[in-house]
Amino acid sequence: MNRQQFIIIALFTAVETYFFNEAWMSGRYIMAAFWAILLFRNFRVSYLMGKIVDVIDQHLKGKD
Repeated sequence: MNRQQFIIIALFTAVETYFFNEAWMSGRYIMAAFWAILLFRNFRVSYLMGKIVDVIDQHLKGKD
């Protein structure tokens, strides 16, 4: 993941979090569920990228 992709994911996650909170607080639970699904997708991608980076780091440390 390059820097531009990271910034885009971070911005979209922040915007989706804002809209999720706004929908939840105003009682629009269907829209809140929609935003929650999008947030879950971003969190899952972030988690997988973190796992990939951890594996790469372990692989590179093994070569030293």
